[in-house]
Amino acid sequence: MPGNEQYRKKSIRVVCFGLGLLSMFLIPAYAWSDSLAPPEDPRQSITYWRQHTLSAEEDSLTAMAQGVFQVLLRAWDNTRLEPGLHVVKSSSGPWAASLADGNILLSRAAIETCLKYGKHRAEHLLAFVLAHELAHQRSDDLWHQRFFRLIGEQGQEVKSFMLGNIKNDNKLWQDISQKENQADHDGLILMASVGYDPYQVLDKKDFFTAWVENIWQTSCSKSKSKKEKNNACQQARHRALRAHVQLKGVATQSTLYQMGLQAFIAGRYELARRYFTVYGRDFTNRAVLTAIGQTYFTQALNNYRQLVEEFGWAKPVYYYPILIDASASMSGNDSTHAVSSKRTDLSSAARKIKKKMQQNIQQSIEYFEKAIKLEPNNPKTYLLLAFSYLLDQNSYMVRGIIQGKYLSLFGRDAASDMILAMTSGLEGNIDATEKAFEALLVRTSTLHEVKSIPDDILLYSVYHNSAAYARYLGKSEKAKELWQKLAMYARDNGKPVLFQLAVSHINKQTLSKKLAGQAPTIHGVRLGDKGLRSLNRKTEQNDNLWIEGDKYQIYRTANGGHFILDMNNRVINAWQYAGIAKMNQGIVIGDKSERAIKTLGTPNRQIHLMSGEYLAYDTYGIAIHILQDRISGWFLYQPE
Repeated sequence: MPGNEQYRKKSIRVVCFGLGLLSMFLIPAYAWSDSLAPPEDPRQSITYWRQHTLSAEEDSLTAMAQGVFQVLLRAWDNTRLEPGLHVVKSSSGPWAASLADGNILLSRAAIETCLKYGKHRAEHLLAFVLAHELAHQRSDDLWHQRFFRLIGEQGQEVKSFMLGNIKNDNKLWQDISQKENQADHDGLILMASVGYDPYQVLDKKDFFTAWVENIWQTSCSKSKSKKEKNNACQQARHRALRAHVQLKGVATQSTLYQMGLQAFIAGRYELARRYFTVYGRDFTNRAVLTAIGQTYFTQALNNYRQLVEEFGWAKPVYYYPILIDASASMSGNDSTHAVSSKRTDLSSAARKIKKKMQQNIQQSIEYFEKAIKLEPNNPKTYLLLAFSYLLDQNSYMVRGIIQGKYLSLFGRDAASDMILAMTSGLEGNIDATEKAFEALLVRTSTLHEVKSIPDDILLYSVYHNSAAYARYLGKSEKAKELWQKLAMYARDNGKPVLFQLAVSHINKQTLSKKLAGQAPTIHGVRLGDKGLRSLNRKTEQNDNLWIEGDKYQIYRTANGGHFILDMNNRVINAWQYAGIAKMNQGIVIGDKSERAIKTLGTPNRQIHLMSGEYLAYDTYGIAIHILQDRISGWFLYQPE
């Protein structure tokens, strides 16, 4: 019947785009059926949209979105190639879309909408919008779209047969709704894992609900026209309400990951593992497995240094690019390769430390291997595993991982070359080791080829390890020359953090300045305070956080302050992410990262994690969080 044929064609249009081009997260069903075309439509490919895209060089909002997107891609755990982002000009208001060809579209109006909630919140809100689309890509929700593109190339008889049984029924829309809820859930976890604040999406003026209710350029609150449109608004409100309750719980649990990071940076590794483990039971992913592995590895590294520095264990004091520690004890010693003035035999105390080191190494290996099983195509995890075997002096396994697996999966790069140079040093091949480090040092300008390790930390690692090996051979002057060379390079290329770290190895200077005035606080609150008497209760929101049966309280201020209170009502965590805030020392969110160095001096530790970079100052008990070379927040801690 003609009526049935018309209904079938309309169903095809709704299905293919309902599950593909523009997700239900933004556009209601009535808009799909009224305005979108069949599966052959070229708008399902990025080829169509390229003519409408904006470049980051020409448009500041596009540059902002691309910057947030690159941070989110740190958590891309998928065998497929990472998606691309394209900001497009559009007269259809704020929207985002995933294409089956592995691209994500974002209207410029969507960025403007995020900015309406305040510049200090905009990046966090934009992170959620993009993380939602990345979650669709990672979960392969777009297989329907690839199916329709495939049959679009078939003859009419084949199309009719393949599409004849597709119906526009409630189960279809329930399936779409479930996928949208899951993408909301996964997107919130993703944004939290790379350092953005999920509460910025849900607290205060609720961005999430307003975003879901938005119908192209007209919000539900202003909708008084078509009955069909009002019905769509009602559906959007119901979905937003259901999802909001779920996301509030996800945001609360994500706080555990943040607490684990803070404990790790403070050097409280057992506490960090406790938080990571509780968090990982609900949200197991590569990030949390490698985080637990890094706590064990760092403890093993501390055991190793103790053996070298206190018990005369004649080994190169290599640096492993998990964290940068510029303290004097990290810069190695001047023991020689041929003759060591220290004892070579290990005392009973030293043997206990070595046994503990090997236990920690084994634990780190187990967690890194679990992470590889979960995501076998992430290069950084293989590097972490190789570091563990390198610390264990097991050159056979290091070469097996790098030469047997890493090179075949990811190709040769500066990180693999550095590990192989370090391995040659352990094997006693002096000539090969020195030549390998020299070859790396002339590649200073091309070290950006390794995506898994930030440029500066890889550069620092190459110089540090070359200098460490020179000291091990008794060539202290050569080591000093290397640090001078790095300092000059950092100065000439505008890298203040790297410059200060290099200088600290030359002058053995005091790491952090002791400034006059009050110790840092978060809105007047210190760790250990009883309650939050200094805060205006009207500006706070709070939720319960359960950790292994114990009830804690999360408090958040309207200005981006976060506080965790234990069962005795004492503040055990305090941090500032987002918001318009200033530290006692005058540092403001949004400042360039070098402001921290100029104000507080060289940090005790510079730590690179998936969630960003942290500058830790034990003198103050404060760590500065850096994203995209800008200060994005800080937290208080009690160093061990």
